[in-house]
Amino acid sequence: MNMENDKLQNFLVKQGSNPQKSVKQFIIGLVLFLAGVALVYMGIGLPSFVQVLGLTIICIAFIFAIRGYIGIVSNRIAFYRHQAKVNKERFKNIK
Repeated sequence: MNMENDKLQNFLVKQGSNPQKSVKQFIIGLVLFLAGVALVYMGIGLPSFVQVLGLTIICIAFIFAIRGYIGIVSNRIAFYRHQAKVNKERFKNIK
């Protein structure tokens, strides 16, 4: 299969083209998630809007973390698929 016409490979490369940005997004999501959990926990003795704010932050954090994680995983899968193609061509004489 030709890698230039491989739609899945093109999608993976596009999503995982900047792994540093993906890791940064994932870490931001993780920190926001922990902040949201802290607000929900602290909101037990406070007015309920603190817990609602915490749940809202958790939802935003989830979106950040998922986008970052998709980028990280896409980068790894694209790399392994590319390596498999290179190795298949290199060792095509071995059955």
